Amino acid sequence: MLQAESIFKSFGSHDVLKGVSLKVARGEVVTLIGASGSGKSTFLRCMNLLETPKDGFIDICGHRFSFAAAQRPPKDNQLAALRRDVGMVFQHFNLFPHMTVLANVMEGPVQARGTPVAEAKELAMDLLAKVGLSEKADAHPARLSGGQKQRVAIARALAMKPQVMLFDEPTSALDPELVGEVLNVIRSLAAEGMTMVLVTHEMAFAADVSSRVGFMNDGVMAEIGAPGDILRHPSNERLKAFLNRFHAEH
Repeated sequence: MLQAESIFKSFGSHDVLKGVSLKVARGEVVTLIGASGSGKSTFLRCMNLLETPKDGFIDICGHRFSFAAAQRPPKDNQLAALRRDVGMVFQHFNLFPHMTVLANVMEGPVQARGTPVAEAKELAMDLLAKVGLSEKADAHPARLSGGQKQRVAIARALAMKPQVMLFDEPTSALDPELVGEVLNVIRSLAAEGMTMVLVTHEMAFAADVSSRVGFMNDGVMAEIGAPGDILRHPSNERLKAFLNRFHAEH
């Protein structure tokens, strides 16, 4: 479903990604962990070309892109096709404040896929039920808690019927008591077989839901493997130090 080979990305003279590779099979849940600044979120944003790599190759849901100085940048229609198949949920919810919850979820299918309004409404209501927010369909985002907004954001991404979902620290902006409601939605998606890549600091959740966990450090994939191996029996010294520091802080 997803193959990234030797992805490089720089911002000015700062090399953020230094040849990161990852393969994700259909139905896998891969969680990326690591300290702030290790390149996790940049790598995730490269997966749907919110950031354009400097070099490397990406094949995601059959959309193939090669990157190098001589390559032309992807065209707008290629980006639109990619993003119809790859959903993304961010730290901050980015809901349209002037639209109701229902309209927020309907917008993508109607505008990007040409779904008839009645069909889009039925789909949106089904997805709001899935994330436990049917009763908020007519509310505006300002009336929702952070956890509710993030669940609407997940429903909005799912409305495009993506083949792969990317989550960039979906709970980091939430109050602690609201984290669980968002993680439960993601857990249910994993149980249904949705292919997902998540950046998260929720280690217990990563251990519970992931097929594999990847540890990123200083722009490289320093170690990747089964959750039990990575989180309980790490071999990489920097991973050991990261986990020790994480547990000390939490």
